[in-house]
Amino acid sequence: MNPMDYEIILGINNHHHHWTLVVIYPHEKRSLFLDPLGESKKNIKQCLEITRAFMRRKGCSVSRWTCDTVEHPKQPDSTSCGVFALKFAERVLDKEPVDFPASRQAVNKLRFDIAVRLLQSSDDLENLCHFCGEMDSEKDFNWVTTFYKYSKK
Repeated sequence: MNPMDYEIILGINNHHHHWTLVVIYPHEKRSLFLDPLGESKKNIKQCLEITRAFMRRKGCSVSRWTCDTVEHPKQPDSTSCGVFALKFAERVLDKEPVDFPASRQAVNKLRFDIAVRLLQSSDDLENLCHFCGEMDSEKDFNWVTTFYKYSKK
């Protein structure tokens, strides 16, 4: 992978059961760190070091590399960091401000929207065998006809 082939590279990271978002802008020589609980200077510096090392390993120039954050809503509880990281990523990819309602009701709606989007993007599993997990081969083998044919003998 050549990072310079991309405008934006996103990474949703899980560290000690907490989800955060790292955004790399290779051509701008910068990265963003978004933590649903809020960023510390230590975490932003760590993100800077990690993204610079990543780019360096990929053969890219990292002189004058920067890392920062942007204003964003904070999670209202201890369980919605993943929802926030996904919403941050969506806003960044849509090139929109990272701003959205963060009340408990709004987070529940975001969870619902994520579930609906995942289901709409899923494969059609209508012909999946519930026993073996393989696609049903009923089209290749008709059990009713076969049973009827053998039971008449």
